[in-house]
This record gives sequence, C-alpha cells and structure tokens, in this order.
Amino acid sequence: MKEILSGVFTILVFILAIPFAYGQPLDTATNLDTTTNQTTATTTTTPEATIGKSENLTITDLRFRGESNQITGTVTNNSTNEQSSISIYAVLFDKNDSFLGIAQGRPLVESLPPADNSPFSIDLSSGFGLFAMPEEVDGIDHYTIYVKGNEPLF
Repeated sequence: MKEILSGVFTILVFILAIPFAYGQPLDTATNLDTTTNQTTATTTTTPEATIGKSENLTITDLRFRGESNQITGTVTNNSTNEQSSISIYAVLFDKNDSFLGIAQGRPLVESLPPADNSPFSIDLSSGFGLFAMPEEVDGIDHYTIYVKGNEPLF
C-alpha cells in the first residue's frame, strides 16, 4: 500500500510541476486577484513592407503574421542560372524609423533552377547578431525584405 501511495504522490507532483517547467503558472481558485484578468482593447495594424532590389530573385506573396511572429512569402528565381544558398532578410523598424533588428529566413527549397519558386518563412524571434526580441515584434511599424542567392560553384 505504501508503494502505491508513493507512486500516486510522485505522479501528482509531476503533473503539478509541468506548468512551472514551461513558465506557466497554475490557475488556482485561491488566486483571487482580479486585477490580472483585465483586458485592454488594442488595435493591431499590419506593418508596411518594402522589397529591396535583387538582380536574380524576386519576392511575392509577402505576408506579416503577427500571431506567430513570422513573415512569409514566395521567392522566385528570375535569372537564367540556378540560384543556391538563398537567404531572405527582414530589416525591422518602429514608427519613429528607428532600427529594431534583422531577422533571417530561408526558402523551403534552397537551390532554385531558373523560373522556379519556393515558399519561405522568417522567424522574427530569432535572427543573427541583431534581431527583434519578442516584445519588440508588436512595435514593428515597417520592414524591408532583401533576398540574396548565389550561382552554384560546381
């Protein structure tokens, strides 16, 4: 009987500890603080996008997805040669035109033959060097997309 109670207690502790491990507080009936349950009405605007110049690649179907902190779209190879090692960069700015950061993404297919295309995604929560922190994503007013590819060496 002692072993059964010990097993049940261990499982109960494990179940109660999971939300804390992921940074989520337990919602208990003992928490009577109603001030944390207030909601504020905010209007979400889609940041304005600009596409930088590229000789061999074009960006279409650009979409800012604030709910998942991503920018998605399609990259097309409009050159006569294959393009590989393709990278897409988003340079992010706030409403005062202050630099927020840079985020990088890659297309699903990283080597595109002429006239081919591939969807891409840029995660705004991760980048290289300078990047937008999750709390800054809400402050993005506009951004510029740049795309770069290379012809294969072999």
